[in-house]
Amino acid sequence: MKRFYKAIVIIFLLFNLSTFTDMSYADDSGGSGEGYILLNLHWSEGEISVNSFKKVSGFSKKCLKVNAHQPYFYTLLDENGEIITADCFKIPKKLFYDYFDESIGELTGGKLQRDECDFVVRVPYNFKAKQITFYRGNVPSSTMNSQKLFDKSNEYELLGTVNF
Repeated sequence: MKRFYKAIVIIFLLFNLSTFTDMSYADDSGGSGEGYILLNLHWSEGEISVNSFKKVSGFSKKCLKVNAHQPYFYTLLDENGEIITADCFKIPKKLFYDYFDESIGELTGGKLQRDECDFVVRVPYNFKAKQITFYRGNVPSSTMNSQKLFDKSNEYELLGTVNF
């Protein structure tokens, strides 16, 4: 009977361990990769502007789903303009909605293509970061976090910048 309880405890611990491997801890100590900047951004007429941003600490779920090509990406730059990190993000331009249609007595819905919206992007904190730039262009996910990102720079459209 003790072996059964030990097996249950081990399975429980392994399950919890696998849950936390998808998490990153962030704190406010100011080092590279320790913390996140939450950027509250506004998309309008093909441009990105900043509503607000703040540094946060704690656990944050890593994005595990990566498409082969992403239409939008950012680069985090140091004071010399060198890329510290780069990653893809999505702009939620489609709004899905549900409502109760009283004329037919059913729940129905649809989608709306928006020309402007607010959204949030989570960026790893780095004390060396001085600027973040946002671009549009099909970027293979294999080139993220690489200096090879701008080998063909004419294929990317600058959407906006944020200075820290």
